[in-house]
Order: sequence, then structure tokens, then C-alpha cells
Amino acid sequence: MFKFKIDNINNRINDRLLKRYQIEINSILKKIDLKLLEGSEMMGWLDVVDVYDNHQIILMKNKVAEWKKMQLKYIVVIGIGGSYVGIRAAIDMCCGSFDATCPRIIWVHNMSASYIVPLMKKLKHKKFGIVVISKSGGTLEPAIGFRMFRELLQKNVGISKLSKYIVAITDKEKGTLHDYAKQQRIVTFTIPNDVGGRFSTLTPVGMFIFILKGLDPLLILKGAKQAIQDTSNNNIKENTAFTYACYRHYFYTVKHFQFENFIVYAPSLQFVGEMWKQIFAESEGKNGKGLFTTLSLFTTDLHSIGQYLQQGTRNFFEATLVINKPKLDTLIKINDNVDKLKYLNNKSLNLINKKAFEGTIMAHTKLGKIDNFVIEIGTDDEYHFGYLFMWFAIAVTISGYLLKINPFNQPGVEQYKANMFKLLGKKN
Repeated sequence: MFKFKIDNINNRINDRLLKRYQIEINSILKKIDLKLLEGSEMMGWLDVVDVYDNHQIILMKNKVAEWKKMQLKYIVVIGIGGSYVGIRAAIDMCCGSFDATCPRIIWVHNMSASYIVPLMKKLKHKKFGIVVISKSGGTLEPAIGFRMFRELLQKNVGISKLSKYIVAITDKEKGTLHDYAKQQRIVTFTIPNDVGGRFSTLTPVGMFIFILKGLDPLLILKGAKQAIQDTSNNNIKENTAFTYACYRHYFYTVKHFQFENFIVYAPSLQFVGEMWKQIFAESEGKNGKGLFTTLSLFTTDLHSIGQYLQQGTRNFFEATLVINKPKLDTLIKINDNVDKLKYLNNKSLNLINKKAFEGTIMAHTKLGKIDNFVIEIGTDDEYHFGYLFMWFAIAVTISGYLLKINPFNQPGVEQYKANMFKLLGKKN
């Protein structure tokens, strides 16, 4: 179940402007089909629901089964950006942010010594697996992480067995990581050439980890396929992803809002918010354009930035993700009233959280005059993750092209890399 609600939008798009948006979107879709728009050749993520034949899934499952026989308690996943955020979003959403089942995932997405050194101490003298994700192998953060943890693993298991403990997810034909994996006979899964990093979660980039953690890859792809079907109607009023894209463009260009605040009500959904944040910010933030994407965890952040959100500068709108029936819940049993909480007896935590959401929406929309989208999904499982991911990807494609930018590149990211390499003394 997926619902996109605009009931809490104060500033509605009028019918005349909707017609103009419809004409523009029809033109965009036609140009996408003809590959006339810059970046439209990088939309291979739409095809991932049909990419995975049984052979590829079987190969991934075979490697996972091999590692399980080796009884590895820890898997080090090395990746950054789109090679990290979406994967963790799915794991946290479906398994819980405090998942302790084996194998435990250790995320290496940073170069800070205060983060890396304790992890290496934790894994000293231990056998562990490594999944390294990098299309080129040249991105510095995963390259450093792979070298350091590979050398530690080699000390722990010996050079002759090293390749059994590593899986590389990289380019099919070229790159530093591809060449190393081929030379060392490391099991490799490939990233499609027509899929960029932040859109790659439903390729082997994420799928191998999902299988490793016991998630059903076919259920994730089923959700993604349903999102594609549900957004195949070109009519803005019936296509929720297009509605969202038009409203984002309207708020930015007509209402002159600068920020979009994405809200979740559970720590297990924070990385879904991080995934949303990356998909939209990296796709649209270029050529001096784009909304700045922010993330809030409620009700926690209502006690930090809540005052600003309620009564501060009106330069933002919100999108709230809610789960209709979360997988976990518990009843509160209260027999006394010493803490004045007797009124909560026999109420569940999910019910209380839901009422907090409803109360916040009322306060923000009616008193705070904040426009608020509500994205509601049935539960926190694989199907709904796949649906959400694909829906976001489709929405940002239209949203980006409405801004007349290429939503599939990230030229600004390369600028910090060039400066960093120069300061570190790297020679071409």
C-alpha cells in the first residue's frame, strides 16, 4: 500500500498552471523516449526489475551460502554515497536500526581515524568478509578503506585464502577495482553502465547485501515494478510521482521556498530520509538551482528545532513519511498513576507515535502555515522499500527536468576531489 496525500497543502496549484505543467511533462516524457534530454541515457535503473534473471540471483545466493558456512560474524561493507546510503536505508528499514543478527554489518563510509581505528581494533585476529563497492575503484574513501581492511584481513586469514573473503561490486570491464579483482580471482558482481551511484541500490550494489541479511530481493524488485506501473499514467492528477515533482517545482519557482524538510518518526527510517536527501540534492543541486534537502527525526527533533519549524522563517515545506502498520509494536501497561500516565494504559507505542504525527501535522499546517506532503506506506518491509526507492527516482527525474538540468550527473562533486588529490600530492 502506497499513498501520497496533499490534504495538508495550503498553497495549491490552480488548474490553469496544472495544465501548463501537463504540457511540459508530456514534452519531457517524449524527449526521454527519444533520448533527446541530457542524461536520459543514464536511466537504466528503470530496467532493473527485469535485469535479474535466476542465474544472477543464484550466483549471489551461492556466495552468501559459502560465507554462512564459513560462519563469518562480521561483514565489512565499503562504499560511499550511492554505494552506501540506499543499502543501509533498506537494511535499517526492514531489519531495524538495532539489528544484531549475524552477520553484523560494519559500514565503512568515512576516512576519519576516530571511526576507522576502533573498527580495525574490533576486527583484529577475527575472520570477516569484505564487500567493496566502487564503480571505478578510484574514489578515495572506499579505496583507502579497502586497502586498510584488506591488509588486516590478510594478516588474519593469510594471503592464500584472502580472495574467498572478498566480494567486489564494480564496473564490468574496467577500473582499478575491476582489474584488482580479476587479478586476484575475487568474486565480482557488476554495476550497469547506464546506472549512476545514487540510482544503483536495486542493482548488485544493494542486492548482494540484502541477500546476505536475509532480505528477499524479488520482493524488493516486485515493489519497484509496482511503482513503475503505478506511475505509468502521464496524467499529473493521477500520477503521484508527477504530482510531487510539479509541487516541488511550484514551491521553488513560484512560492520561492528554499528548503524541503523530510520527516520520519522512527530511527529505523532515518536512512530512508538520507537516501531521499541524496537522491534529490545530488540530482537537482546544480547550475545555481535546486531546493536544499533537510531531514528531521520526530518526535526527537521537535524538542530541538521544533520551535523554528513552528514559528520561524516560512521558507520551507515538508514531506512526512509514515508507516501505516509497523512490524513491531508493544502495549503500555500502567496500573498506577504516580507519573500521571494512567491515561496511556493499554495504548501501543505505535498509536502514541501516530497521534504525535497527527498533532504535529495539525500544528504545522493550520497554525504554522507549512505545506506538508504525507507519504504513507503499508509497513516497513522489502516490498515497500523497493516501491519507495523507485518512486523517488521517478519523481526526481521529472523534478530535475522541470528545472531544465541534467538530474543524472554530479559535476560539483568532482571539484572537491580534484582539490583534495592536488593537496595530497597525487600526480596524474
